[in-house]
Amino acid sequence: MTKSLPFLISLSLCTAYAHGEDNFIAYPGYSGNYAGYTLKVDERFNRFNSGLWQKGDGAVGHESACRFTPQGVQVDKGVLNLIVNKEVVPASWSENHQQQKRQYDYSCGELRTLPTKAIKYGRFETRMKTPARASASGYISSLFTYTNTDTPREWEEIDIELEGGRPDKFQANLIYGLDAASWTQTRDWGAWEDKIQIGPVDEWRVFAIEWTPTFIKWYVDGALVKTLDQSQLDCKPACAPGQKNPTPIPDNLTSLMMNFWIPNDEIQDVFGGNKKGNVYPMVTQYDWLRIYQLDEHPLTNY
Repeated sequence: MTKSLPFLISLSLCTAYAHGEDNFIAYPGYSGNYAGYTLKVDERFNRFNSGLWQKGDGAVGHESACRFTPQGVQVDKGVLNLIVNKEVVPASWSENHQQQKRQYDYSCGELRTLPTKAIKYGRFETRMKTPARASASGYISSLFTYTNTDTPREWEEIDIELEGGRPDKFQANLIYGLDAASWTQTRDWGAWEDKIQIGPVDEWRVFAIEWTPTFIKWYVDGALVKTLDQSQLDCKPACAPGQKNPTPIPDNLTSLMMNFWIPNDEIQDVFGGNKKGNVYPMVTQYDWLRIYQLDEHPLTNY
């Protein structure tokens, strides 16, 4: 399907920076070298790498108007396409969520690292762009870490999120909760979510997360835009408004994930954007993704 769609564009952008003989494109001044980090995965999306990735089959809680399906993930001509389409997805079992899912009227796409490729600490970079704002007004696309399965049940999530309703901003989030059954319950550990003005996200941009035992940093096109460290999270001298408990820096093995989905009618005006301007199918594209280990905490199985 994706071969006939007009959103597979040329990578020869005037603002791009070619790195090396294979036409790796990032931004001016990009070196790909960082002290204390070693590149372990250089994913160019020339094929679907079943030794690293699995396609999601669940949905984003009660907030999503679509179900993740295999057809929502397409690798074509060196680009990962996550696709939202208007089509009925019958009720069926979700292996990811270990529960029955209802019928949905839209399909969408999610990619996640295999359980054998769990990560803990490192630097994660991707070059991505969202659908053109003229035909996409309500969606969420992302790069993030996530785990919520261990005992005790710790919800640990570090996000880069792009929204159709805010096409010149991105969200840099840390979400934590202990035995939290819903996002609302994670508010007891603080609301560490910022909407940061960066200019168009429907153009190619390079986003990065650095995650260490003592801090988390977010970068856009090489510029540091947000830092969180333990001194900001631990309720000293007092908790942030609405926060009841100190927030730890995540320290569990986790999945690295990318997804693209649309919000339901209940939340779209506060998160994701109103869907009335969406033209389906819609696509978020990822040109490449890199995983670096933090050398003080080497990754296993990589």
